Amino acid sequence: MATTSSSLVNVADDAELRLVSVLSEKSDTLSVKDCEACISGGDADKLLQIITKDAAAMQAFLTMENADEATNCFALLVALVEKTGAKEATVRKLAESVTGSPSASEEAVTRKLCLLSVLYNMRVEKVDILTQMYLTAGSYPSVFLTEESTLGSLLVAPEDDNALAPSVPLLVAHLDKWGVSVATRRKIYEVIVSVLPDNRKQRFLLLLVESYGKDLDGPGLQAAKQATIGAIRDPIALFRQQRSLLGLPAIQALEKDEPPLWGLLKIFQEGKFSDYQAYVQKNASTLAKWDLDATTCEKNMRILSLCSLAAEHEEIPYQVIADTLAVASNTVEGQVIAAVNSGLLEAKMDQLAQKVMVERCVVRKFDIDEWKSLQKRLQTWRKNVGSILEALKQSQAATAP
Repeated sequence: MATTSSSLVNVADDAELRLVSVLSEKSDTLSVKDCEACISGGDADKLLQIITKDAAAMQAFLTMENADEATNCFALLVALVEKTGAKEATVRKLAESVTGSPSASEEAVTRKLCLLSVLYNMRVEKVDILTQMYLTAGSYPSVFLTEESTLGSLLVAPEDDNALAPSVPLLVAHLDKWGVSVATRRKIYEVIVSVLPDNRKQRFLLLLVESYGKDLDGPGLQAAKQATIGAIRDPIALFRQQRSLLGLPAIQALEKDEPPLWGLLKIFQEGKFSDYQAYVQKNASTLAKWDLDATTCEKNMRILSLCSLAAEHEEIPYQVIADTLAVASNTVEGQVIAAVNSGLLEAKMDQLAQKVMVERCVVRKFDIDEWKSLQKRLQTWRKNVGSILEALKQSQAATAP
């Protein structure tokens, strides 16, 4: 394997000399003489070591009055890294020097993100740098992590209602492309969960929980609890992503560690409104313990329960819906509208016949029983189509000349 050359190749005339000159103005401890000797001798490794070991010189990139000058100087320093052998270790050290000091202002965070972006563009340690960028941006999420921002746009997924599988955030697609390990993914997911507001973190909580197997530790169990609470609090928004939650090892561990929370999740995943009512009567304190709003829970459970009912019947009388959802008959249409607006149900209402005709509905639970039911329906459909084809053949034979 060829070794990386440490000889200096200037990207511009006297680039390193100008870098040393700027940094020496900010640091009394930086030895200009030693730096110049490295430059004249073409020793990029030693020059890089001298600069990075000088705390005042490294701090200068964050304190220069002109942000563009700071970024340009930092780019010159990063250009030195590309001439040396130990890129990964050096890049990690540079990132730590940028993020080490606290960020008291939005301007300081902007400066740090600009410097980190220079490191990110090196295409070395990209995931580590991204992790540092999200951690830094977390000081002002409403500014740097909005869905319209550069970092925030990586956290959203392109929505495709026709896709069989739920779409993934752009960041996850990048991690897949880069072949990032589960352990490394977990680190960046943990940071993202810690900096995003509650109404946006659930998708990454699910990804974080998925990264754990049976060897669950304390943070993994805590993440499982948070993901469970998020799924109960809003089971509609990420329905497809949360539908298989009960099958994750980290979530299954809650059956032993937090039985009441596990039981409530199971009802939201598979149960009906009557199951929810019975649960609340026996576990009245669970909702308050996990800061769950009773009114919102009832509303969502009625939508989910109606979806289960629609998955079992193509036509549903109003009274059956009223009985299933424990509501007055004159509020049934409102319940149907709420389910349709959620995107989980497509149906039409026949007000004269007092029936709901189901056109399409999500399936909340799909295991062996559902496969058997689907097989039965396909066999019936095949038999009916076969009968039609046979009748058509007989008709054509009878009318043939």
